[in-house]
Amino acid sequence: MVRAALRYSLSEFTCLEESLTLWYLLRKERIPVCLRIGVRKENETFEAHAWVEHAGEALNQTDAMHRHYAAFEQDLPEPPVEQS
Repeated sequence: MVRAALRYSLSEFTCLEESLTLWYLLRKERIPVCLRIGVRKENETFEAHAWVEHAGEALNQTDAMHRHYAAFEQDLPEPPVEQS
């Protein structure tokens, strides 16, 4: 759903933007997900990557891709709850 919406955006989107959007929407629905940010050094180049996990499984990418990054352990706090 998030990827489909971003496909029609006017600019390119990053894995962080995609992951933050998915994380926010799922947490707003009280679905227990974690935003993961990982890093790696590849051929003397520092790289970072972001993905969303639910029950330890990556939701917005293939399972193999994020396993090449060392993920930080800290999760983001809960998004604010909108008042009705």
